[in-house]
Amino acid sequence: MPPPAAGAIHAGDEPAFVRAARRRARWRHPWVRWTLAAAALLLAGLLAAQLAWLGRDALLARWPGLQPAYAWVCAPLGCTVGPRRDPQAVVVEGSVLLRRAPDRYSFHLVLRNQTEVEVAAPALELTLVDAEEQAMVRRVWMPHEWPQPTPTLGPGAEWPLQFELAFDHPQASRMSGYRVVLFFP
Repeated sequence: MPPPAAGAIHAGDEPAFVRAARRRARWRHPWVRWTLAAAALLLAGLLAAQLAWLGRDALLARWPGLQPAYAWVCAPLGCTVGPRRDPQAVVVEGSVLLRRAPDRYSFHLVLRNQTEVEVAAPALELTLVDAEEQAMVRRVWMPHEWPQPTPTLGPGAEWPLQFELAFDHPQASRMSGYRVVLFFP
């Protein structure tokens, strides 16, 4: 390899302002700008898709017409799109536990959907407690196990339920109250 010609400038010998100018010029090329714009649009689209997927219950409650689009996306993924599952939407309006016989009880309650959209029916947990608020027995009913099964509760709907219970626990006389919890498994 011949020796460099006198006065030749190597890339490492360039002044800093020339290297900075070359770098700025590289970012100004149209293909670099188009590539960055395409990447930004792709990432923004992926972020929007992720937000639409995570917030699908709220979106479907507000715009039910989106249901076919979500069902189409869900089909190849093996998922399902159901009614909105909002833990704060359904409340117990009232409940009472009545003793019918020494070991028989009747549990009545009314659930109410507080929202203006249809929501999934929650699971119901009844816990019988003693005087120290210690759990004696728990029972969970899924919506399909209710006396009047329903998968959803309409907007502002009230849903009365009545359960007949047998409680022949040896410590049944210690029972002094109950707790009701609504949840989505």
